Amino acid sequence: MKTRNLCRMLSAALFLTFSLSLAAEDIWLWPIEGRKAGEGILYRPQDRIGEEFNFDNLFIAAPEGTRVLCPADAVVGFYCLNYHFTLTSSSSFGAPDKPFDEVVAEGKEEWRARGMDVRSVSIFMGLQIGDKTLWITGLRRDNSLPTGTHLKRGDVLGTVGYSYRAIYEPHISLSVSSHSKADDPMTPFGLRTTFHKPEPVPTKFHLTREEAMADYQQLASSVKEIYPSLDDLMTEAEYDAFVSEQLARIPADGIALKDFARLIKDYNAVIHDSHLSISCQVPTNPQEKTQGLGYYYPPLFFGQVAVSDSLTDHACVVLIADSTHAAYVGRRIARIDGKPAADLISITRRNSTIYDAGVTSVGDYNACFWNSIDYGLELGPQPKGRTIVYEFEDGERLELPMAEGFMGNSKDRNKWWNARQTNRYKNSSFGIRQLNDSVLYIGISTFGLNDMDCDSVVDAIHQAERDSIPYLIFDVRNNYGGASEVQDRLTRALLGRIPDRPHTSYLKVNAPLFKSLTMNWPEGDTIFGDFKPLEGRKGLYRMEEEEDNAILSTIDSLGYNGRLYVLIDSRSASASAFLAGAIKRNDRGYIVGRETMSAYHTETCVKFANIYLPNSQFSATIPMVRVVIDETVSDRLPALRGVIPDCDIPMSEAEFHYEGDYILNRTLQLIANGIYLDPPAAATEVCKYLPYAIAILAALALILLSLFLRRRCRQTNRTESRGERT
Repeated sequence: MKTRNLCRMLSAALFLTFSLSLAAEDIWLWPIEGRKAGEGILYRPQDRIGEEFNFDNLFIAAPEGTRVLCPADAVVGFYCLNYHFTLTSSSSFGAPDKPFDEVVAEGKEEWRARGMDVRSVSIFMGLQIGDKTLWITGLRRDNSLPTGTHLKRGDVLGTVGYSYRAIYEPHISLSVSSHSKADDPMTPFGLRTTFHKPEPVPTKFHLTREEAMADYQQLASSVKEIYPSLDDLMTEAEYDAFVSEQLARIPADGIALKDFARLIKDYNAVIHDSHLSISCQVPTNPQEKTQGLGYYYPPLFFGQVAVSDSLTDHACVVLIADSTHAAYVGRRIARIDGKPAADLISITRRNSTIYDAGVTSVGDYNACFWNSIDYGLELGPQPKGRTIVYEFEDGERLELPMAEGFMGNSKDRNKWWNARQTNRYKNSSFGIRQLNDSVLYIGISTFGLNDMDCDSVVDAIHQAERDSIPYLIFDVRNNYGGASEVQDRLTRALLGRIPDRPHTSYLKVNAPLFKSLTMNWPEGDTIFGDFKPLEGRKGLYRMEEEEDNAILSTIDSLGYNGRLYVLIDSRSASASAFLAGAIKRNDRGYIVGRETMSAYHTETCVKFANIYLPNSQFSATIPMVRVVIDETVSDRLPALRGVIPDCDIPMSEAEFHYEGDYILNRTLQLIANGIYLDPPAAATEVCKYLPYAIAILAALALILLSLFLRRRCRQTNRTESRGERT
């Protein structure tokens, strides 16, 4: 009996010890070597540093050069050189590839010219720890730490430097995010926290005219002042007239929040950009729930698709139906609830706002995929039992109850989902596979590749060239962009050199600072002090430095010299459009799919101003910098458009119901049929300069003939002279 009790006590003790050890492992290691958790804290969340409010940073002091340790097993997700101007604004300078002191020595003069305290330039890294990201700045280290690197608890991250210019003793700063939102930086270390999440503000479901006018005018004036590409959409006079017309739609007795949201969406439909975002989500009104109202959707999922190979021949058809109504799939719809099909499609096109200038593919894509959802949302909360009436082009009329969920219980809803998942990979951001003996496929779903993944893609491109694989398919469909450094490197790996077709690149902003109140830029702060005016042009400019091309042209020089096919679609944005545009500008590949979401010649993808509309609680992210890639306009690269494919494949019912990858298989058919650049780019270039070459060769021939005849004459004269002497 005693033995049994002793065994139980020992088991309990072992279990308790094991549990405590697990709990200790859950607590993050304090990052300053040799210090206990909490030692050296300078500022906690909710403190003020001078006049600035510190929301979520933890500042920790330690002697300069003290080693900083990794608090838990982690993966490096972000790594760069960084400088904080304020607690909420900073500049990053890319990942340094030299010892820290050398980087500072090379950059200090430029940084000082920008008003920076060179001492506070530091390494900034993001460590993925479980579902949280720990952000650390104020570090120094002598070698780069590639993104994707796996670290162990206690590994050395670097040494203590300076994180923030307003703190004059050596220190680092920590912050934590979870699912892209600020989180508590103290509890993970086992500390009592002072972090407080923002308190929610009560939602208004009705705005007075004055409140609605104030929010709308704040948005309109901020966009007019900050957004540098407004001229692509309309003149200043047209913009002012449009805003006045929209304001006149606000009733004298106020407006419901959902109706104000529609007004903002109408604004966004006109003032649209692939990087401009206006959030106007309306929460569910509790009163609607008590009244038994809810959102219901058309049971027969409908969309607009091409009914031939023509890009303009469209019809509104049933795309998905339950088994009872499967016979209606493909039927053309004339009206729904008495409204013409064209009007129904226009609802979705009005909600298509994330695209540049004159791009058309985004509206076509959404008109296929989103109409049924938009129609249900447009109707708003409805009583249960509401019906919908379909009228088909052949005259048949069908009345059905609305569905409670999106696409009801249709098993075919997977077709809708699968059709939107092309070029997506379960456990990776890219995919590489040999389709057959002669075709290599490389697909990347984001340009946010870490260093190791980027190396893998570049190595695959180079290996394809070494192995003389005749065809390479490079897929950037469904890719919203990412890091410009990754895009540059992959473009060079494909081309083998920096594209040498003439093109002018520069950045443009409207002003060095803005009057509009923003959430992320201090009022009155000069943001673009290094931009200069150009005579005869509006705004301020920073031109691309010519030496950049000379430096980059020696990198990744192998290139791929086989037949390159680049796949793009209406969700290829930003860096995807840059890459496809470079390939097309240099006639180095055949572009297949649909026009990119982002424009080719110019994008607004650098620096953003966040504004908040206090009455409606809507918000907007406004691009601040116009990035001009190329000013050359041609038939192949028309103005204000995205990259347009050489083989443009319209949305069709056949694709919607296709079991595999429709565009990829169409590309394989193009390869099998020998369809490529026609005429070949190289032949075009030769033909372009052929008259000059012929003229030069003719001139050389005449010179050689003249020299030959002169020599023969001299020889004849010498022979005659010898004969006379004889």
